[in-house]
Amino acid sequence: MLFSLGHGQHVVQEKEAARSDAAPLSAVAPDMKMAPAATPPSQLHRAPAWAGDDIRDGDAEMVSAHAPTVEVGKFRYYFEQAEPLPERPDMPALLDALADSMVEANPVAPDQNSSIPPVFTYLGQFIDHDLTANTDRESDISTIEGNIAPKPRAEVAANLFNLRDGSLGLDSLYGDATGQGPFATRLAQLMRFPGNRAKMRLALPAAAGGRVPLPVADSATDLLRLGFLLRNGLLTLAELQALDDDLRRVFLEADGTPRNARAIIGDSRNDENLIVAQLQVLFLRLHNKLADATQSRSFRTAQRLTRWHYQWLVINQYLPTVCDPAVVAEIVDLGAPLYTAFHDRHNGAGPKMPMPMEFSVAAFRFGHSMIRSGYDHNRFFGTPVDGTPGVQPFAAMNDLFAFTGDGRMRGLGLEQLPQNWVIEWDRWIRIDPARPGRSARKIDTELAPPLFDLVNQPDGVFRNLARRNLRRGYRLSLPTAQSCIAAVQATGYKCFDTLTAEQIASGSDARRQAVAAGGFDTHTPLWFYILKEAEVLGQGEHLGPLGSHLVANTLVGLIVNDLESYWNASGGRWSPEDFNPTSPIRSIEDVVRFCGML
Repeated sequence: MLFSLGHGQHVVQEKEAARSDAAPLSAVAPDMKMAPAATPPSQLHRAPAWAGDDIRDGDAEMVSAHAPTVEVGKFRYYFEQAEPLPERPDMPALLDALADSMVEANPVAPDQNSSIPPVFTYLGQFIDHDLTANTDRESDISTIEGNIAPKPRAEVAANLFNLRDGSLGLDSLYGDATGQGPFATRLAQLMRFPGNRAKMRLALPAAAGGRVPLPVADSATDLLRLGFLLRNGLLTLAELQALDDDLRRVFLEADGTPRNARAIIGDSRNDENLIVAQLQVLFLRLHNKLADATQSRSFRTAQRLTRWHYQWLVINQYLPTVCDPAVVAEIVDLGAPLYTAFHDRHNGAGPKMPMPMEFSVAAFRFGHSMIRSGYDHNRFFGTPVDGTPGVQPFAAMNDLFAFTGDGRMRGLGLEQLPQNWVIEWDRWIRIDPARPGRSARKIDTELAPPLFDLVNQPDGVFRNLARRNLRRGYRLSLPTAQSCIAAVQATGYKCFDTLTAEQIASGSDARRQAVAAGGFDTHTPLWFYILKEAEVLGQGEHLGPLGSHLVANTLVGLIVNDLESYWNASGGRWSPEDFNPTSPIRSIEDVVRFCGML
């Protein structure tokens, strides 16, 4: 499990020291309480790939009190020899000027609204948390404060490690990392539903404000939180006080008061933003609904099906939505050779997949541009419906940080999400041209104003997202966009259009001046170029060719090279029709409907 003190701040991972007599988890688990999975209902199609032998009782999965030390993943470079930005003492200031030119116009012009439903903005963040953790963590390697200089790539590779496994395996959902410490292992077990160990715990929202329409029999729409565990004697205050300093700060205030709103989930970063938290709820509900559908009482079967549906949606819905569909199709047809070569070069092995720096530090941060200052969230904080008095005309972005565990539910004394802040999914998964708050912003080089002064962040550069991203890329010696283009095109992919110097510099007077001063028209920071080519070549509706190659190659490649993924299912590549041929789950909207939220 990962514990965070705030986005961009210290990430804590409890792990236990290795013992020489401790057997690896993979060597112990197969001998423990194995039983064949129950036959799924007759209306479901073939079972072999997803309903094989399973551990039925979740308690049997606690195989060793002395598990090996948590392994760390590798951050490496796709293009190790590619040219970085030139090192010069004024480069941080030049990057800051470029960042400051990226604030969007106020008021927002109508043509800044995309045809992408806003859920895809935050699904990208959810996917990112599933893949990587540590590039935003402050250390000597990644510090971005002050007059920084680039670190040699060999030093970055030797000292910067991924705390996620990179497998798109939803360990951010399950919190079941091999070798984690005893407290994290205990929390992972408490996340399981005691009445049916195949399922995951959820929680009811707090009875505050009005209600959005929810299924009467299943209105669990919030995350399990610390207060519930303490009130029910499942954890004690003494146990929290006995934790080491970092972990204790996660769960207790400075005066020793428990942070009762703290979410108990596999990755606490998924409760820093309300929409990501509601996506966490959605995928937990998906797991539980799949457990019900299989009728097997097997946690592993429900987990496998949840992972495969999620992975299938990443390749078949998410990527064609945010990337150039033609580039995605080419990469899928070829089996992501760019990432596969990278994987093999760096001795990749599941579950710890090597992670490309160009992807995690630059290309996959394109979603920051899609964030709006406010959303049509639900009938209370958005467009009201007949008979329901609205509270606010929209949910401001800062509200989405406030109504979380990190935001302490805006200091209202509540331990759970208020009922009137539960998401209404139809407003997030369907475009309504008449309501701009129901669309993502276009992918371009302008960011919403709140991103330049982020709440719940330490003072300094961390409060300015654009400065943070550009400085991070410089500190970690990312290749320039131009050198990445040359490297991708040398791999044998179809040739693609590139931006001219004039297109890179286009925009406001401040933008032109910043680009000229830094020489960024010919040596362009990778993150900025990814956004600019989406703006120019993708008309803001999807990534351009370079961004699409880096993002799609990585996500498809991680799945292609994961022997446990849907791509490599026994009997052939799995598809949602293999689970349910009459009503397959083929979109996020299908997930919402299957989970009873639409």
